[in-house]
Amino acid sequence: MPERHDLILCADDFGLAADIDAGILALVAAGRLSAAGCMVAGPTFEADAPRLRGFADRIDIGLHFTLTDLPTLGDIQSIRPPMSAPAELGTVMKRAFLGRLDYDEIKAEIGRQVHRFHSVMGRAPDFIDGHQHVHVFPTVRRALFDSFVDGTLSPARTWVRSCEEDPIAVVRRGVSVAKTLLVTGLSVGLRFAAGRHGITTNRGFRGITGFDERPGFEEAFPRFLDGTTDRALVMCHPASPAVAPDPNDPIAAARRREFAYLSGEAFPRDLERAGRRLTRMMRAA
Repeated sequence: MPERHDLILCADDFGLAADIDAGILALVAAGRLSAAGCMVAGPTFEADAPRLRGFADRIDIGLHFTLTDLPTLGDIQSIRPPMSAPAELGTVMKRAFLGRLDYDEIKAEIGRQVHRFHSVMGRAPDFIDGHQHVHVFPTVRRALFDSFVDGTLSPARTWVRSCEEDPIAVVRRGVSVAKTLLVTGLSVGLRFAAGRHGITTNRGFRGITGFDERPGFEEAFPRFLDGTTDRALVMCHPASPAVAPDPNDPIAAARRREFAYLSGEAFPRDLERAGRRLTRMMRAA
């Protein structure tokens, strides 16, 4: 029997669509997840949040901070003009690395999304990360850490997702190598900075796939379990096939494949073989 190591399995995008929420809720009820991230600007968040809140004693429930794909809660003119369509990832990334994101606007938006989470869920988020990993971008990262300094967030209550991983392990795994190396490169230094602020982070990050590329999630997941690091985090994006998908969701089919694997018999068998157990972050810390 292999030695057991803790794993955080986090479903992203709660609040984005009814099929996503239904899938996450079903997997939580079945004990198949240990964390879920909420998009507080999402169209289904407030309606479905009470059901997720009922599982607060089982999983970590956090803020999946958004600057892309959804309207922000307030105007961020350094990203897009007021009342315009939601920003795309390429736009936000370009402006971040050219130093064109306004710090005060980003800091205020973090505060607004934390406040919306608190008002709906009745408590602070267990963790915070970024949709499409925007929390690791310049300016956003600084605003995020400053939100812990000024009391908007507390390091005693909220942990932060690190997307940094050993590049050699990424290449050996052979799953979306270029994309994963880009994300891990953007994340360099985040864990160190978090530690200086007394903020807990995961140790190892996995789950990036090409969605419609091979290997698919069900083939890639056993590879994500390699290694012996405690507090590694795997992200996932499941959705229930029992609810009609958003016709504009570009990864709807991949979400259903992820749900099929995570709700099936192979998933717990793969965990057992790898000596992994699902746990909440602070219990693993």
